[in-house]
Amino acid sequence: MPYRGPGQRTSSVRPLLEGDEVGNRRVKGFAWKAPRPGDRSNHHNDVLLLDGDEQMDTPPDRAVPQTSEGAVAVGLMPPDDLLPEERRKAGSVDLEIAVRADALLDLPGAPWEPLVRPLFAAVHATGHRMWVAGGAARDVVMGVAPQDVNDLDLSGTVAPGRFSDITYQTLRALQMSECRTTVTPSSLVCAVVKPGSMKRLIEYRGLSRGGFRFPVVGSRLAEDARHRDYSFNALLYDIFDHEIYDPCGHGFEDLLGAVRRFMPLNQSVEPLNLGHVVLRTMKFALRWEGDKELDLEPARVWMSKLPPELWSSLTENAWDSLRKTWEEITAPVGRQLEFASTLPQPARILIESVIGRV
Repeated sequence: MPYRGPGQRTSSVRPLLEGDEVGNRRVKGFAWKAPRPGDRSNHHNDVLLLDGDEQMDTPPDRAVPQTSEGAVAVGLMPPDDLLPEERRKAGSVDLEIAVRADALLDLPGAPWEPLVRPLFAAVHATGHRMWVAGGAARDVVMGVAPQDVNDLDLSGTVAPGRFSDITYQTLRALQMSECRTTVTPSSLVCAVVKPGSMKRLIEYRGLSRGGFRFPVVGSRLAEDARHRDYSFNALLYDIFDHEIYDPCGHGFEDLLGAVRRFMPLNQSVEPLNLGHVVLRTMKFALRWEGDKELDLEPARVWMSKLPPELWSSLTENAWDSLRKTWEEITAPVGRQLEFASTLPQPARILIESVIGRV
């Protein structure tokens, strides 16, 4: 029987998922090994992770089967891993949400417009699932006009190498084979870029998965949410069924409630990741001030627990990465420093240090 997903989408195969069993061992996620220089990333670069691999320093040599045939298929295909209250029909919230979502994907002149719908169809034809994620999902839900959405972030169940395969074939079918797909080894973020340009048509990352000593993706929405910075950035949008997924259970209310609540989710202990969260806190707070009342107290409590010396281990490359995030903040520097003065010492030190290095 064909695998049947949401919205009557069908595929003749079911992909291997986190939670399935292979050879009496549980599937824990999927890693990626970079190809040889000059080679294109493909599914052969994906690595199957099983229970017990958590203690390894590098991914093992173990291929990922393209289907779950031969495995005990007990893992849940998202969004079946969510509680009923963590899924909302967009129309039950606001009839315009679905209209905005479609308009965003079909936005004339947007870098993603020629690619995104064929790519969604190609991914789902393999049995995998993919959704609008991150800032794009948040903005669609909160009512931002499509032309004011800067980037299209996607997330799903496809491992990086397999996603590269699907994207490559889709680009060829669209006569866009001059574009290339990249995979960032430190984050497993996949991007499609035009030749001679740094502008990304789309960005994709598999669902985040922790517990390993190297980057890993998985198949569980709730686990992915724990690696997002704030609850309102953990929302995902299903373009086929026009559903809003809220894996942490309170992101929707934190975004659209009477007070916009900054509830941290990120469980990273890496200074660079934490620094990005601090800067993104300022970016959103200054962008939204005046629009509605903001509750930053949960963020301040989280920041107060950061060690004051946390940033001393950052390398010059890390500071460069933080500077790029800082450059996304459009508020005047004076207003940024004023905002920083309201934050606990560790966050204030970071912001002042980034500004001082510019």
